[in-house]
Amino acid sequence: MDNYNIIVLVIINLIFMLGWAAILGNPFLQEGKKKVKKGWLRHLVRNKRLSPLERLGSRIGYLGAGLLIAAQWTVSPPLYIAGFICVLIQTSVRKQWNLVLLQINGLIAWIIHLLF
Repeated sequence: MDNYNIIVLVIINLIFMLGWAAILGNPFLQEGKKKVKKGWLRHLVRNKRLSPLERLGSRIGYLGAGLLIAAQWTVSPPLYIAGFICVLIQTSVRKQWNLVLLQINGLIAWIIHLLF
């Protein structure tokens, strides 16, 4: 029954994240956002286009964050391990080496917890 709960949580998380991505990709919903960024707000935001690798890393990072949130409810080591691996990919693509070391530390801790 415990594995069933984990699978259900992961599926719900994926559905939520895919729905969120669909909402952000809808051009009709983004028109309202463009109207807000007038005047001095445009100067606060850096306009940078992400490369395909950075976009993929970002989406994998969102999946990892969702897995870590789901793992907090179940305290299941496989979810923590999968979440840390996904967030590790995101931080390494963005070259945030301090966060890479932090994710490796958490990954090692949960692997030890799973094995012993």
